[in-house]
Amino acid sequence: MRFVVRSGSDPFGRADPTMLRAMGLPGGGVATVGNTNVLIRPGEVAVTNTLLLGPRTMGNAEVSEGQSIEVKRSLLPQAQQVVLASGDLPLDARHVARALQGIPVTVGDRVVINTSYADDPEHDQRIEVRIESVEPGPSGLVGSGTMVATQADVDAATSDEGTTGPVAPTTAQALLAGLDVELDTLSGWLALLTSAGNLPKTWGLPKVAGVLIEGPSGVGKAELVTAAAAAAGAKLEEISLNLVFKPERLLDRLEPAAKNSEPPTVIYLDHLEAMAGPDGMFRSQVGAILRWFLDAVAERPGVATVLGVSSRSALDESVAASPLLPRSLSIPPPDLKRRRMLFEASLAKVPTAKDIDYDRLAAKSAGFSGADVLAAVVHASAKVVRNDGVVSTEIAIEAIGETTPSLGSVSLGDMPSYGFGKVANLDEVKQRLTEAVIWPIQDPKRFERMGIDPPRGILLYGPPGTGKTYVTRALAHEAGAAFFAVKGAELLDKFVGESERGVRELFNRARAAAPSIIFFDEFDALAPVRGNSTNNVTDSVVAALLTEIDGVSDLGDVVIVAATNRKDLVDPALLRGGRLETHILLDLPVKESRLALLEISDVPLADDVDLDRLADVTEGLSFADLTSLLREAALNVLRKTGIGTEADASLGDRELVVTWSDLEQALSRFRKETERVL
Repeated sequence: MRFVVRSGSDPFGRADPTMLRAMGLPGGGVATVGNTNVLIRPGEVAVTNTLLLGPRTMGNAEVSEGQSIEVKRSLLPQAQQVVLASGDLPLDARHVARALQGIPVTVGDRVVINTSYADDPEHDQRIEVRIESVEPGPSGLVGSGTMVATQADVDAATSDEGTTGPVAPTTAQALLAGLDVELDTLSGWLALLTSAGNLPKTWGLPKVAGVLIEGPSGVGKAELVTAAAAAAGAKLEEISLNLVFKPERLLDRLEPAAKNSEPPTVIYLDHLEAMAGPDGMFRSQVGAILRWFLDAVAERPGVATVLGVSSRSALDESVAASPLLPRSLSIPPPDLKRRRMLFEASLAKVPTAKDIDYDRLAAKSAGFSGADVLAAVVHASAKVVRNDGVVSTEIAIEAIGETTPSLGSVSLGDMPSYGFGKVANLDEVKQRLTEAVIWPIQDPKRFERMGIDPPRGILLYGPPGTGKTYVTRALAHEAGAAFFAVKGAELLDKFVGESERGVRELFNRARAAAPSIIFFDEFDALAPVRGNSTNNVTDSVVAALLTEIDGVSDLGDVVIVAATNRKDLVDPALLRGGRLETHILLDLPVKESRLALLEISDVPLADDVDLDRLADVTEGLSFADLTSLLREAALNVLRKTGIGTEADASLGDRELVVTWSDLEQALSRFRKETERVL
């Protein structure tokens, strides 16, 4: 579409709203103008086909006033790295990255970075810098995952051999790693609510004030909101409530923000749980003020709010369930990937050994928030500073061990003590579990080379007692993964929302301890076919499981294993490809498997016990039945010897063994008990 360039102001272009809608940019967006890309917003223009550009933007585009040019909608990828021309920048990389977020950049562009100091406004200044390179180039959008550096930073990262090392991520970038879905979701909501032209009203949508975000301190809530506001092209006004202790002070902070903020603006309220007071002293007053605040924001076109809280339950229910907050996001603790990036960012300028193992540091810091990682790095630095030493992997691990994880009060699973060596036979089952679980954790690149994703979910099914739980615990040991075992009914709660919250918290704990395995036993009780149960709690649980498994929150290095005796009772939506797609049958053991279990048993057997014959006569028994049989035979020996009696004292150190006669008696008793049950 052709426009005539007229003089405007930087940094945004302005065009007629009708023309922008015709271009597919109803609320504004990025467009290619000459040799650059420009963020254009709706505005008042004298003539419909006029495009207002500032002098710096005209220079970047290499166009002049009065020129007729072709303008096209541009879909730019997020830039992985933006390098600025070297110069005296009185800013750190994090400040520069935040100042540029949401802005399209092209090689050769000159952009202005605004510096502002709340405690020293006289030193506010505008710094013009030149874009030296963009990867992938030549143009890109500066986002949360973009690394911004000067050419001097890149040159400093160049090794003696002339190869360029990677620029370390900032702390903000590290905290946002793995939150792409949450960032995209929040950016979309903020773009809609702060759009020019009041799109919600134009489209006939109900009034909405904003979004609720929950997650422990240090998981990246503030960084997420900052990045999302930048991506939506809105100014961020952050109101911290750490030092607000009374409801009237809360009102003093919120009233000016709600009434005077110039759109497009996002008002972010963090640490709302601090306002509840001891034992919820101010909960009702705070709830009333927040309800007023949400109403006031909902009446302001172009203004949105994000409420940040450690847990949704800390808010008054009238606020948490308000129709003005129709969307909530749960931010998980930093997983393995994010913790690795946090250590890279924190140690970027600290003297370190060349061979520091960031993967090992990440694995040892399960339960750490971003603040905990920084605390561990400071502690490690203090250990070496007096000796002019460097932080090594061992020193960092020692510092991690001496740092209390703020998220560690939640159980991080256990690590089973036995592996596949204790699993009788089942070679095919063990091989399939190795391929589906151990390979992705220990060598994920083999899947990348084949262009496939590893399976994320496994269903073990078969009769009771065939070793489904036992083999899964052995799998966790072999994979070196934390193990979270959950009985189906444990997550079910009669109160609305509690079961779904239990599912979310379980997955959050597993992500924090990754690599990990979540094992759902008796899965048919937790996730039955929807619509067949009189209890709608299970339907909500199935929906929550689908949300988690489908990756609305990235699973990370978390594998799901479920076990059931009745595969036909499990909701089929959970069993399709991409969810619990690998189905492994553990049927009643054949003779070879029964013999293998008998051979590795710790029960002492007499010489007259023929294991091959015993395997024959136990046809139809499961592994659990065999174990019970051996236990009953051993108990029979103890009964005959009179344990705890005078006869017992006369035995001395005589070896106790199970004879064939003991096994026959146990088998006979076992058969009778089974018939009685049947």
